[in-house]
Amino acid sequence: MIQVKQASEVFLRQFMTPSIFSARGYHIDTLNADVKLDQNESPWDWPDAVKDAVLAKLRSMPWNRYPSPFADELAVKIAMKIGVDVKNVLLGPGSNYLIALVLQTFSKAIKGKVVLARPSFALYESHCQYEGITYEPWLLNDDLEYDQKNLPELPKGSLVLFASPNNPVGNILSRATLKALLVKYPDVLFVGDEAYCEFADEPYTDLLAEHANLLLIRTFSKTMGAAGVRLGYVVAGANVIELLKKPRVPFLINQFTLAAASEVLDNPAMSKVFDDIVQNAISERNRLSAALEREGSRLNFRVKTSQANFMLLRWPHTEDSDRAYRHLMGAGILVRNVSGAPGLAGCLRLSVGTQAENNKVIAAFLSM
Repeated sequence: MIQVKQASEVFLRQFMTPSIFSARGYHIDTLNADVKLDQNESPWDWPDAVKDAVLAKLRSMPWNRYPSPFADELAVKIAMKIGVDVKNVLLGPGSNYLIALVLQTFSKAIKGKVVLARPSFALYESHCQYEGITYEPWLLNDDLEYDQKNLPELPKGSLVLFASPNNPVGNILSRATLKALLVKYPDVLFVGDEAYCEFADEPYTDLLAEHANLLLIRTFSKTMGAAGVRLGYVVAGANVIELLKKPRVPFLINQFTLAAASEVLDNPAMSKVFDDIVQNAISERNRLSAALEREGSRLNFRVKTSQANFMLLRWPHTEDSDRAYRHLMGAGILVRNVSGAPGLAGCLRLSVGTQAENNKVIAAFLSM
């Protein structure tokens, strides 16, 4: 084996933004567990008949040729599904890529400031650190809710990135509050990460018709049960989409993603599958939340109200949440320990599973 020589840090610093050296890489525990509830995935897979149709379509595609450069045909289908013109949609290989694309495109020469919700999806701050983008936090209040009083001053040309429902908390920014902010700050770009919007009561789609300073990012991963397909999309004004297209790399949507997404969007029966995913997740979320709230009064933790397919459990002390995490792992249940994130000391995030998986969670808490 060839021992490849490492470059010195002095050498590397000639090419890198300084903040990347202190930034933490995005880390996901790859632990084995009987019940996997750590990544907000849908526990319900696509029907075998649909998978067979996808594989048949994929088999007919040429694998020796590049896929569609920008998946325009698929963009048309998604635009029709959500009720906008195709010129208002841009696709990417999952919403993570699109978050980075938006930040890179609109923040490098920003005239105002970048403001990120905190606590929220860790990649927002990580992407800024990787790119050397200076930012300020929009801190949630003590109840982990959005509070306009905590919103930093927003000069013209600022960008505000937030999630609703917010990962890993489960809280939302109400539609009325967002509308008020869009009106109050017409020269500020508000970027809403709506990865979990179908689980919530107030999606923002109709606000796009009235407010040019709104951009939405969505994904197939959650409510469409397609985390393995890797497809996300941006919805915004046509001129915003045209700007985002310039730095976007071609051929990002591979043949499998094209086949899978096209099949489910063309298949009327899949609408019921997706509706069932949402309704099952909401029903199980409410059942699991009620059961854990009863145990929380005994075990001294609080269940945060959620409008997503996960919930946040909050203990007064980190040692208590760590003890609960180890107990759940001992019971074969993997959840996400987020207690090291800013504002989330003593917190675990728990995805909603199937009825049987959630029953195991309840039983594990009963045995604490």
